[in-house]
Amino acid sequence: MAGRDGIRGNNQSRNAKVRRRRVVIMGGAVGAFLAAAAMATGSVVTAASAKADFEDLLDPIIQPLVTSLSDAIAGVDPAAATDLTSWSDSLLSSVNSLDVGAALPSTAEPAASAALPASSDTTGTYDIPITVQEATEPTVQASIDGSSDQTLLVDTGSSGLVIPWEDLGLLQTLELGLPTGIGEGGYSGGVDYIYLTYDTSVDYPLSGGGTLDTSNIPVDVEILSWPTSFSSGSPLDFQQFLADNDSTGILGIGDSASDGGPGTSPLESAGFDGVTVDVPGKELVVGSNAGTPIATVSGAPIANLYEQVGSGTPVAVSDDVDSGGVYGTIPSSLVGNAGSVPPGTTITVYDSPGGTELYSYTTGTDSLGDSTAPTVTSGTSIDSGVEPFLQEPIYINYTDDTLTFDEPGS
Repeated sequence: MAGRDGIRGNNQSRNAKVRRRRVVIMGGAVGAFLAAAAMATGSVVTAASAKADFEDLLDPIIQPLVTSLSDAIAGVDPAAATDLTSWSDSLLSSVNSLDVGAALPSTAEPAASAALPASSDTTGTYDIPITVQEATEPTVQASIDGSSDQTLLVDTGSSGLVIPWEDLGLLQTLELGLPTGIGEGGYSGGVDYIYLTYDTSVDYPLSGGGTLDTSNIPVDVEILSWPTSFSSGSPLDFQQFLADNDSTGILGIGDSASDGGPGTSPLESAGFDGVTVDVPGKELVVGSNAGTPIATVSGAPIANLYEQVGSGTPVAVSDDVDSGGVYGTIPSSLVGNAGSVPPGTTITVYDSPGGTELYSYTTGTDSLGDSTAPTVTSGTSIDSGVEPFLQEPIYINYTDDTLTFDEPGS
């Protein structure tokens, strides 16, 4: 979801195209986390075993962080930005000198944890209730490793489940055991963050009672975040970013083959062939597609489609069909290079020139009084935003990386 800013009222796209880089590690992840915590609190970490060389591990994580912060600060105080870069070099040197080996559990003796529940049958279908927050934010409830239910934004524009440790809780985070990876990611227009990846259980309450139980699911727990800009209204951290979207985490369900990021949909990880986002039916249907197809296109969520404005000629676009994108984006070339899309403009998307209409809407205002017009951008790519999902069920097929637009009510 590219450009998610998490702030209502300014009509910028808040989608979830995640820029994430993962470093796959073993027990060293815990040492890096301990070292970072020690430096943040001023504590001293000691150990009797050999020193762990964390500089190579943390350098690809720290440097993007420093670059992001330096770029933001430079516009206000260039000297402070220079000082920050010098500080990062000292930080990495200090981390490398920490003696934390004895503080780490052996990878041969992982921390004890409760047995994970058996996964549900992946050949069936499961209906998870969807609630739409603030007119544009489809959300579901889920429990992570037995936690209280979390409110997760259903986002087809990214892949992977992300939650801040503050929302999960410190004790719950510690009970996850050893992480399997560490990485840096971000939601452009909002925040960047560092996360640890854990393999754990994710369970969803079902519409008819009971739960969909899944196990050994990669969950990314954000442990540190910072704003990508200091402009007015920008979230200061990942928690504020999520609070602005009435959620405590992001459930990225896009196909990783199309999304291009390192994450994987938790439902794809659980072994399901696909999932239907049925906002009109108020359900997230996990399993095979039971609807009546209008058309199927390659790419889940990014597909090559054709967009028409008013009575103009349909133009080829790369469409990020993104349930987390609020009201999306549109190339300036399609609106006469104007800076905004006026109310009353009809926008229609087809699978091919003169082909099947996939969705259409007319710009106006939503129930909160916000404009439903997409944000004007450069280039030839668009973000659908939530509009098509408000009209019809859309099925993501993980097996063949396709999207199927279904008849409403089917």
